[in-house]
Amino acid sequence: MTSTTKNDLPQPTTDLNLAKAHLDEFGYCLLANALTPKQVEALRTRLAEQAAAEKQQGLAHEDGGKDKNSGINQRVWMLINKGEIFHEPLLHKEVHELIGHVLGEQYLLSCYTANIAKPGGVAMNLHTDQWWMPPPTRRDRSPLPAGSITRERRDVDDAGPPSMIAPAVVVNVMWMLVDFTAENGGTRIVPRSHLTGRHPDKELDKDVEPIAAEGPAGTAMVFDGRMWHGTGANVSDGPRLGVLSTFCGPQFRTQENLTVGTSKEVLENAPPELLALLGFKVWNAYGRVESPAVDFIAPDETSLGEMHPE
Repeated sequence: MTSTTKNDLPQPTTDLNLAKAHLDEFGYCLLANALTPKQVEALRTRLAEQAAAEKQQGLAHEDGGKDKNSGINQRVWMLINKGEIFHEPLLHKEVHELIGHVLGEQYLLSCYTANIAKPGGVAMNLHTDQWWMPPPTRRDRSPLPAGSITRERRDVDDAGPPSMIAPAVVVNVMWMLVDFTAENGGTRIVPRSHLTGRHPDKELDKDVEPIAAEGPAGTAMVFDGRMWHGTGANVSDGPRLGVLSTFCGPQFRTQENLTVGTSKEVLENAPPELLALLGFKVWNAYGRVESPAVDFIAPDETSLGEMHPE
């Protein structure tokens, strides 16, 4: 990978054309002032309340400890159901322009979660978020079948660096609810790694030095799902709060089953744009219940079932 000094890397910007260029070259961009101070405060308050309630009731998911049985960082899942304030980032016009720059005209919300990185946590291993994507392969080899791919078992071609790479089919947006710094566990990233055509390897890439994605609260970091990244270790004295929305092409299975798991109350008031992100919009006849000649399915729609003439 090309070496890059910190001064050469993307800085927070409101220029969408520059942000798109950063996405293409570095695999990420920083959209400045994506959230207003009022939105940041409201999101941070609601997230802190939800996280505290889940922990109090023994429902918290915690990880990031020194071994697999300990948890320091707290994850909050399915934010779509956990407060109307969380819907506002999902409909951000400029962010969607950046997502569409990578994924095209249609895509799905794959998951919508929060990560509260607390002091004392350890850095997450570098990874990509489209590890399941079958890579291009040569005609003279038998690749690992797509349905056999797991996080630990991926198709590796020993012929060296690939001459072609898989396209981006995942885009992440990290919404910074506090200032992200290297000290408080700002997401570790490897600029330009989205163009390597492979996933990080602990041995091969042990000398790779990731950088921390840094930015003031309200910044949205939009990044290519092929870029190597992971939560940083928080060595500060306060928690790092971030909300992560992940999007994928309409052909792919989502991380959270949002068409099933989204609450009835949310769906009753959801605009078409949100319903499309949640998987209720039919894409080239995929995602339908009965006829493909419809734009959307209803949240409670079922098939006709067994019928007999009278």
